[in-house]
Amino acid sequence: MKPFLKLDWKAPFGAEIVRWATLHHRFGKKQKYNKQLPDDYTSVPTESLSLPEVFASQAIAVVPAAVRGLEIPQAFLIRMAATDAFKPLLPAHVDYNRTCGINFYLEAGGETTHYYDWDQASRTLMETTSFEASQGDCWLIDTSIPHSVSLKPNQQRLILTLSFTKASFAQVSACLGEAGYV
Repeated sequence: MKPFLKLDWKAPFGAEIVRWATLHHRFGKKQKYNKQLPDDYTSVPTESLSLPEVFASQAIAVVPAAVRGLEIPQAFLIRMAATDAFKPLLPAHVDYNRTCGINFYLEAGGETTHYYDWDQASRTLMETTSFEASQGDCWLIDTSIPHSVSLKPNQQRLILTLSFTKASFAQVSACLGEAGYV
């Protein structure tokens, strides 16, 4: 099974939602998966932004009841600004405290998310699969597997994510299938 699944959903609102969001956390710490980042790539910082409760509730309401029965996801924004970088990259990582997410790509332009297997013996990554997200897309992604994102220079990527911390990608995917969303 691939660690991602395209869904035929539209976001409950557009990129203008960022006006009401507040900075929650800025990620910059390197994980073991990206310590050997080639010099020709520029690591791009990522921010998580909190949404006011009224918007978070509206976003969560689009999730089928069967999936909410597994777990009520958390709604927030993820922003990556690839400014002043020749080859911007969100380096390979796993998302701590997050098993999977339903991502609505509010601002995107064909960036590619790459998935890897981690070879413990050689301490290297081997790419296994990838997908390209466009503005308006919705993808269920497994965030517990090492993945990276090749970004576009001088473009911002903004994602509305519905994040799960306990339910696995396989569980959420199966629930969505049973509810007729896959």
